[in-house]
Formats: sequence, C-alpha cells, structure tokens
Amino acid sequence: MPAPLMSKDEVLDRLMSAFRDRGYEGASLSELSAATGLTKSSLYHYFPGGKEEMGEQVLAHLDRQLAESLFKPLQSSQTPARKLAGMIDTIDAFYEGGRKACLLERLCTAANRARFRRPLRKAFNVWMEALEALCIEAGLSRTVARARAEDFVVRLEGALVVCAGTEDYGVFARTLKDLRGSLLIRP
Repeated sequence: MPAPLMSKDEVLDRLMSAFRDRGYEGASLSELSAATGLTKSSLYHYFPGGKEEMGEQVLAHLDRQLAESLFKPLQSSQTPARKLAGMIDTIDAFYEGGRKACLLERLCTAANRARFRRPLRKAFNVWMEALEALCIEAGLSRTVARARAEDFVVRLEGALVVCAGTEDYGVFARTLKDLRGSLLIRP
C-alpha cells in the first residue's frame, strides 16, 4: 500500500525540523529524505531547485507561521502586557524551552548564507518592528522601543545559542522571564 501523501506544509515542517536539528550544511539530502519520509526524487519534485530551494521555502514557511502565531496576536485589542505574555509563551513553546535551535540562526551560519540574506534580514526586521510597535503602544519612545526590540531579539537568540552549547535550558527560561519583566518597563 502506498504511503499517504503529505501536504506541502507537512513537508516544510519536517524540513524545518531537520534544518533546526542539523543545521543547513549538516542536513544532507539523505537526511532530509529520511526526515520527510520522501525519496530524493520526490524531494526534487517538491523542490526542483534542490536544497537551496528547500531552505528558501522553509524560511518562507517560517515567516507565515510567525505572522500567524506571533505577529497577528500583537495586533489584537489586548493590553501590551498580555500581548507580550502571549508572544513569549508562543516563543517558549516553539523553541521547546530552548531545546530547539533557531532556524534563522542556522541559516545565518550557513556557508552560502548570502543566498538567504534578504529573507533573513526581512525576518529579523519584521520581528523587531513588531516588538518596537508593542513597546511604543506601551508608552515607550521610538528610540527606546527600537533599542528594546533589538535587545530582545539579540538576547533571545543568544540564549538559544548558549542552550545549544551547554544544554542548560534554564538559560532560556531565565532570559524569557527577564524579557517578560523588562521589555515594556518605562525607563
């Protein structure tokens, strides 16, 4: 009996997981095939441009996920503090308490990262702009809001790198707790 067909989103989710676990360079076509349950020829059917197209489409898939799960809720009518709490809870779940690597970081460190430079820049900028808008909504000046947004992303990404290197996931929990308590505080 043939295997059931997977949706493109399911394939992208599995590829994203493989890239997060192994890095872009570390994920061979054989490993990507195993991760998706698809033969190499089936992968090329989905992604005629090969591994680079897989990386590009996975990044676009992540952008759609972030827009829906992180950025859309920030536009709700809730208070800034509730929006921040929801966003941090979503981030914590997405990174499994610091146990999962950040796809953006994995693609930034790829040998051919120039190929991903534009979508990576866009992803980081959209995230920081959303955080900046949240800070402004909470009453912070634009200058302070931008600095806090950049600091948030830098600290979060740094915590993920430290967790990957030390397997001390408390680093991630402590970073999220501190960000939760400090992002919207007026100077």
